[in-house]
Amino acid sequence: MTLVKTGLNKGLKVVLRLAKIVIPTIIFVSLLQMTPFLNSIGQFFAPLMQIVGLPGEAAVPFVIGIFTSIYGGIGAMAAIPLSPGELTILSIMISICHSAFVESPVVTEGGASATLVFGLRFVGAFLAAWLTHLSGFI
Repeated sequence: MTLVKTGLNKGLKVVLRLAKIVIPTIIFVSLLQMTPFLNSIGQFFAPLMQIVGLPGEAAVPFVIGIFTSIYGGIGAMAAIPLSPGELTILSIMISICHSAFVESPVVTEGGASATLVFGLRFVGAFLAAWLTHLSGFI
């Protein structure tokens, strides 16, 4: 029974830690939807995001994922109406380019250029999303 109790305690701690990221992000993006700002962001990023089959508003979760984590990006995705295919493409992008600024010091410490690594991840995210979109499976 101790093993179950320990597992439940650890699981609850993980859920609470993730909730601290995901819930505020959902609230932020939901509030953003009530303003003309989200529409402006969507229009600005639409040409770039349409290349990979996403609406312009999908730039918000992508950017949030870059600056925070995969979980921040997921929280933002939950607040924007996207099709299953769009969710898949955006998930691919966020999984490649998440936490870029948080991980930059680690990359630099390892001797690589943080700018180069970020650029490769950013381009790689769009390339993978574009190829997925072109495949026609999604």
